[in-house]
Amino acid sequence: MKMSDLEEEEVTLEEQKLVERITNRILNSSYIRNLRLRISSEKKIAVFVDGPNFLRKVNNRQIKLDVIDEKIKHLGTTVLRKVFLNEYASDSLIKAITNSGYEPVVSPHDLYVIMSIEIIKTIEKRIRPDVILIASRHAKISPILLKIKEKGLETIVIGFEPGFSVAIRKTADIVLTIGQ
Repeated sequence: MKMSDLEEEEVTLEEQKLVERITNRILNSSYIRNLRLRISSEKKIAVFVDGPNFLRKVNNRQIKLDVIDEKIKHLGTTVLRKVFLNEYASDSLIKAITNSGYEPVVSPHDLYVIMSIEIIKTIEKRIRPDVILIASRHAKISPILLKIKEKGLETIVIGFEPGFSVAIRKTADIVLTIGQ
């Protein structure tokens, strides 16, 4: 092999690495990811968590947001994650929620009204989810589940005993239970 052949091969390897970097950057851009979600058959899931009702101890074990992610990973791609908190939420809780990849929404008003408004806004966005998951045990979410189903979306509820509302379990399309 001549020296000129070796130099040409090195340039080709450098070019190949450059093309790979450019390709990876394009494929990982938010525009391309959103386009893939639109045309793929994978379901887009929006997750809404009733923080005060859901993020608590069950059987001396703290319920964490990772449990939700683990339970739904096989159901589709999560496109939105929000945790709704009241005005008494601590800064450390808000930080932990943010570090878990969820968006904290703190409200001094009725949590269920704010959550309902956010869900309806999400349904009407350009990248509309196929599935709305609500992590709660409270019967107050039953009316919003009915509204989501009326809009043609699939509903999932995730909760735990004690106190997992029979009304929401009967209203949701899929019910996931934690701690059993």
